[in-house]
Amino acid sequence: MRSFLIVEIMQNTGNKILENYVSKTIGLTFRHKKPVSGMTKNLPQYLKGAFHFSLTEIDGQDFLLLNLSEKVDLPVSQIVKFAGQIRRQTGKPTLIQFGSMDSARRRTLISNRENFVVPDKQIYIPLLRMYLNESNSAWQLSGKEKLSPSSQFLLLYHLQKSSLEDLPFNVIAEKLGYSKKTISVVVSELQKLPFIEIKLIDDRNKSLCFKENSRQLWESVSRLMDSPVQKVWYIKKDVIPPDLQLYASYDTALSHYTFMADTSQSSYAVGKNIFSEYQSALQEFLHPEDGDIRLEIWKYNPALLANGQFIDKLSLALCYKDTEDERVHKEIKEMIDKTVW
Repeated sequence: MRSFLIVEIMQNTGNKILENYVSKTIGLTFRHKKPVSGMTKNLPQYLKGAFHFSLTEIDGQDFLLLNLSEKVDLPVSQIVKFAGQIRRQTGKPTLIQFGSMDSARRRTLISNRENFVVPDKQIYIPLLRMYLNESNSAWQLSGKEKLSPSSQFLLLYHLQKSSLEDLPFNVIAEKLGYSKKTISVVVSELQKLPFIEIKLIDDRNKSLCFKENSRQLWESVSRLMDSPVQKVWYIKKDVIPPDLQLYASYDTALSHYTFMADTSQSSYAVGKNIFSEYQSALQEFLHPEDGDIRLEIWKYNPALLANGQFIDKLSLALCYKDTEDERVHKEIKEMIDKTVW
């Protein structure tokens, strides 16, 4: 009985800290709900022993709050696995509460889109499109908010080709082939993100400062990014102009980077501005469904990000962002994990 009371007191104290954090720091509605004993009674004993459970409502959404038991020491991969089992058996989204968080644990949780909170430090709830970092800079996205193609391209270049940190904006513009006006718009968009700052170099120049390492930055921004593909056409191979620069994409690139088998139909990507120069001559050969080649028209030019004749890995991951094929998700995750950051 004494140990039960101690756990109950600690849990109530922790919930009060969480309530203050969510309601006062972030400004979302928060309330504790009915006991969860009926909801969790059929869970296996190993799950009941791993967590303390309570039902919480945040901004109108119910969460089964999971506090790790002081009696267990689980690796984060096991915590993610257990949380998934609890969701499937209870039908409730989970929110894992931690007392502290290191970067490796955070990477694993975010890469698995696992809701978690460290009161007074950080919260990540993709279900509510909520991220708050250690500096208590709250950031909640509207349901439709995404990065512009220009901002997405800049970040992908920074992550894969060459660091853009501490460079004057005019140098970034030159590297990316952007106008000063475009860079100005991109910077205005990026500085709204809690993990990117603008720094003064001197009286005339400013630069970007990234507050997360490359892997953390990708995990933070990837959910704000869309597929680069604007339009897909199909075309016969023999009518493609030899001087039209194309880069292997989609299934063709996937089989190059992973163990997925290639398909019989080749896929290639080209930037929309490049394609516009050839479109009038190719218009009569473009078909919405039939052709030897799957031709992707991209919102940005794949050339600056390409690895040889193949599109870059991160753009490829974004091409498959909405696929429901679990095999593809697994191969892409392994590809990202093996990337040298």
